[in-house]
Order: sequence, then structure tokens, then C-alpha cells
Amino acid sequence: MYKNSSWLLAVSLLAGAAAPAGAQDPPYESVTLLVRAYDEVQRLGVRAGGEIWPGFRPDTVPVLYVLPDQGTLLLGWAGPLPEGFSSISDVPVAGWRSAAAPGAASTATSLEGRGTAQVVVHSLVTADILGITVHEQFHVFQASQRVPGRRFGRGENSFLVTRYPIFDEGNESAFGLEGRLLSAALASGSPEEARRLAHEFLAVREGRQRGLGPDLAEFEIMAELNEGLAQYAGLRATQLAAEISDESSRARLLEAADKTLGDLEGLITEQTLSFRLRFYSTGPAIALLLDRLAEGDWKTELQEENLTLQDALAAASGYREREQALQREAEQEFGGAELDAMARSSVASLRVLREAQIDSALARPGVEIVVVTEAIGGVGFCGIDPQNLLQAGDGVLFHTRWFKPCAGNALQAEFTMPVVHDQNRGTLRAVIGAAEEVSVTVGGEVVDLENLQHIDRAENVGIEAPGLSMSSALAELRKRGSTLWVTLLPN
Repeated sequence: MYKNSSWLLAVSLLAGAAAPAGAQDPPYESVTLLVRAYDEVQRLGVRAGGEIWPGFRPDTVPVLYVLPDQGTLLLGWAGPLPEGFSSISDVPVAGWRSAAAPGAASTATSLEGRGTAQVVVHSLVTADILGITVHEQFHVFQASQRVPGRRFGRGENSFLVTRYPIFDEGNESAFGLEGRLLSAALASGSPEEARRLAHEFLAVREGRQRGLGPDLAEFEIMAELNEGLAQYAGLRATQLAAEISDESSRARLLEAADKTLGDLEGLITEQTLSFRLRFYSTGPAIALLLDRLAEGDWKTELQEENLTLQDALAAASGYREREQALQREAEQEFGGAELDAMARSSVASLRVLREAQIDSALARPGVEIVVVTEAIGGVGFCGIDPQNLLQAGDGVLFHTRWFKPCAGNALQAEFTMPVVHDQNRGTLRAVIGAAEEVSVTVGGEVVDLENLQHIDRAENVGIEAPGLSMSSALAELRKRGSTLWVTLLPN
């Protein structure tokens, strides 16, 4: 952690001295102010990082502060500076890269394989810098917490902004009502009133999202979990900094926290910017309500139970109690325990059946092909037979008759026999025919399959067999016994 009494004084003296000429010189006055702001982030992280979110420590996440017309200041980097950065005299744990970056954006990024926050500097006021710094650092934390199958840290499908119904008057009106309900709930004088308003918000929200459809409803949910929670982290950091700051800084920090939450009363009136920014207000508003209403550790529960913010609010406010009571009554009346046992037995037997079906398909005599797709990021679905596609486990699909996987020029294929698609391992497996019926070409030249052992980089690969027609621009070929391994490579 920086020491205010030494390094800030050193930088201030440098700022007052005549700076050496040359494009490489950092703007010392800006560096002074940015280092002061980052020191507040460090101090907050040590004293109250876990209060923002369990396990989150802003003091451990390095930050790139981008001055678009001048260069980039790196703070909090442990070890030798990354390539392209130079040390700054008398400023510890800092690096400077002199290069304009007019197109830079505030985001979470990776620097030499390490999660790093990037902040484009529009203000040199500590209260303004602190919130956006922690916001982007929280995105780095979210990425580190990503678990397959869970929402937290995954982010929303941003392409859905292209078909969000921004001109739908009914959706707009209901969204505006949601904002006003959240605002009133946060301002309410009692927990009982906050719960009542939270219930009204949830009723309006769920009704509106039914009209949106599942894809766009999930987009909203994920935008609130992604950007909304990062905005909440920045807001809470600013509030906590106010609690441990002197009187002269407290008012400015609290003003910045209010600005971070935005205008809940007028969510639908902003027309110059993207509607996506609404979730930067609704997300932290729901989180602040949860801080007030939840009895336990709602943040840990949200992550571990794979909840949405509105689901967490529904549980914390008692909105789901009637629904849960009806469910318990139905289970008691119609044999819920018996059905649980029946379901466990059915699922277990289904797993055994699918394993037997796959084993049978791959045990047939002939050449087995294993197409490894991990290096190209997996494959898309250019054709399936839904009537003959079976789920064989989490992420494992069994195409019993026909499948057309594709990935640009990395792979074009058509299987006309059973094929196992393991999306977790990134493999396609099938027995494609007798050895004498399988033709492999590289660059148009026929390869002797019987004597093939290893081709490190085979260009323009073609495979023809009774059950497969396939082409790939670049692949590694290996043959072990009767198994042909084709590892697709990016080109």
C-alpha cells in the first residue's frame, strides 16, 4: 500500500519542477491526483473490501488509468512492469506508457494474463474516480468467480440490444413504473413499507418480462447481474469511503454515490444514450434493497444458489411465501416424497441407458474418428435432426442419425451415422466406416491411412467415408490403432 507522506510529496515536487521535454514524460499533475485516488481504493480495500462483496479485494486488482490524449498510468502492479511501460521516478508500483488511446473504454481486461481494470479518466476528482475504479475491478472479480452453469460472472448477451423493443409503449411505461417503485422502496421509512413496495415492483417486473419473452427477459436479468452489480460495488465503495473519510470529503463522496445510482424516477426519459444504461440503476437499487431486507448473507447465497437479483429480492421480501406454501400443500396431497424417489430412479436409469447407447454406437467395427475442436473454440450447429437427438449428460449430445457441425473454414462436416458431441471436452466421436472405405486427403493428395502416424499441420484436409463428409482448412492428424484423431487448428 502506498505511503501518503512520501510518494505524494515526491510527485507533487515533480509536478512543480520543469518537466524534461519529450513525449515520454507523464503528466505529473494528473499522476499525482490519480495516485491519490488509487490510494483511497487501496485503503478501502484493506479496511472494507469484504463489505462490498464477499471475497472481493479492490486493493489486489491493478488498474490502467487511460488519459486518452496522453497515455496510460498503471498502478498496483506487482513485479516487473509489463512490456511497454516505464517506471516513474519516486512513484512506487507505477508505470507509464506514452501513447494516445482515443478509442479506449472503461472495462475489465487482461494484462500479461492478469485480470486488470481499465478506467478512462474523465475527471481527476477522487470521489469520481473511486466509484468507476471499483466498478471495473469488480468486473475482474466477477470473471475470476465464473463457474460453468452459473449466472454470476457470465455477462449478458449484448447482441440482444439489436432487437430490444425500445419503441414498445407498454414495455416502456411498465419499466418507468419499476424505476419509481424502486426509488420509493429505497426512500421508505420502514422495512414493512419497503417490502410492500418491493412486492409491487416484482409483480410489475414479472408481468412485463412475460411479455418480453425468455431471451430478452434473460438479457435484462444478466445485465443487472453484470453491470448492475458492478455499479453497486462502485456505489458501496463510495459510501464506505465516506464513512471513513474526514468531514471535508464526506459530502462529495455521498454526492458521487447518489450520482452512481442515477435517476430511478426518470429511467425512460433518457433518450440520447443506450437503454442498457437503465440496468446500471435498477441493478444497484435492487442490491441496496437486499442490503436492507435480507436477513442472511444474500450475496453468497446469490452466487451459490445461482439466483437472479429479482429472485433474491423475492425471497428476502417474502414475495414467494404464498407460492411456496401452495407447493408444499401440493407435495403433501399428491405424494411429493414418492415422486422424488421415482424421479431419482428414473434419471439414474436414463443415464445408464444413454451410456449403453453410446458404448454400442462406438463399439461397432471400423475407423473411429475423434474431432477435437477446443483450439477453435468449439463448433456451431448448421444442421440437426431434433427427433433423433438425445441428451446423454450435462453438455453431451448423442446424434443418433444425422448432424452437421460447422465452424467456418475450420470445419464443414456432415455425419450420417451416430455421433457423440461432448461440448465440455470439445470433441466429436463416431465410427465412420471400414478402413478401406475411408479416404483422407491433405492438400488434394491422398494420405495412406494404414501407415498414417502423425501430421503436425495438415492444410486443406478432406475426409470421405460412408458415414462422414468433412473438410478443414488446418488440422493436426494422428492415428493410433483404429482411431483417427483430427485436432482442428485456427488459421
